[in-house]
Amino acid sequence: MCHSSDCFGVIAEKDNARISVFDTDTLEVLRQIPLRAGSTPADVTDVALTSDCTRAVVTSVWRATIFQIDLCKGQAEAIVSTDVPQILYDVDITPDDRFAVCVDGVTATPRSGIISYSLKKNAVVSSVPTDAQAVAVSPSRNGLVLTAVMNANSVRRFMIDHEGILTDCKQEFPAGTKPVNISFSPDGRFAFVANRSASVSFGGVSVLSTLFPDNISLLDTVPVPGAVQSLAVSGNGRHIFALGIANVDIFSFDPVSGSLRLARSFAHGLSIAINIGIDQIALDPTESRLFISATDRLAAFTTYGIPLGSVEGGVSGLGGLSVCRSS
Repeated sequence: MCHSSDCFGVIAEKDNARISVFDTDTLEVLRQIPLRAGSTPADVTDVALTSDCTRAVVTSVWRATIFQIDLCKGQAEAIVSTDVPQILYDVDITPDDRFAVCVDGVTATPRSGIISYSLKKNAVVSSVPTDAQAVAVSPSRNGLVLTAVMNANSVRRFMIDHEGILTDCKQEFPAGTKPVNISFSPDGRFAFVANRSASVSFGGVSVLSTLFPDNISLLDTVPVPGAVQSLAVSGNGRHIFALGIANVDIFSFDPVSGSLRLARSFAHGLSIAINIGIDQIALDPTESRLFISATDRLAAFTTYGIPLGSVEGGVSGLGGLSVCRSS
């Protein structure tokens, strides 16, 4: 990791057509980078960081563009972008930092599907038609990719090889009601699924066993009031922070029994957009602070719900958020 700050995050500001790099300790803006697709401001949607925090990959929905940001050039610099043959929502990066995997998030026709993008070649290398609202790549380096299929209440299994080629395994597994987001445990043995249920008034978190990728099983589901938008998982995989419309719900996870327990909640008092697949909550490297991408601000809290303020510089949300947790 080579940014000027040891503790930083990146947020995609959709309405401002830019990304902002911010200090997670001081809440100061370190750099703001406007992004354009040709001559048009890009409606940037989601962001993911490589494991060493040297690159960011940013998606644009209707501009159908992937941006690659070099976080080692000065403070940050947009270095390359490429057009793709579909709209783009959720993005994740393979654990070897070679490929980004993106889905369109569409729940009705016309839909396109899932693509893989080579960071080295700045090019799309694989595309598979599918119904996918969110995507997550396993950190275990076994090539497992899961997508959320909201209308089928399931996750669908894909594999990605060392060349970035995606394969649809044509397997779907139960994942709770109306899954809208997926996060793996750090060891890749489990996946946690954010559910919005039948309406935004109810939601929950489900846990899947992913130890055997060809036989993924639903272990537990805990319902909560209000749709769950996205999840942040602690470094040991024992705590899950679930961002909902009104609350942040904190779950304890037992990897032996595979069970979740709602430990506590706090009201965040923010306006949250239920953006399918986009991660709008993140832990800082010390796991003592939570950052939340709200519609009008980027807010910070302690993990016990004490407000710490908002990131400066007119930073607003509606887009994805990623915090560097590289040592």
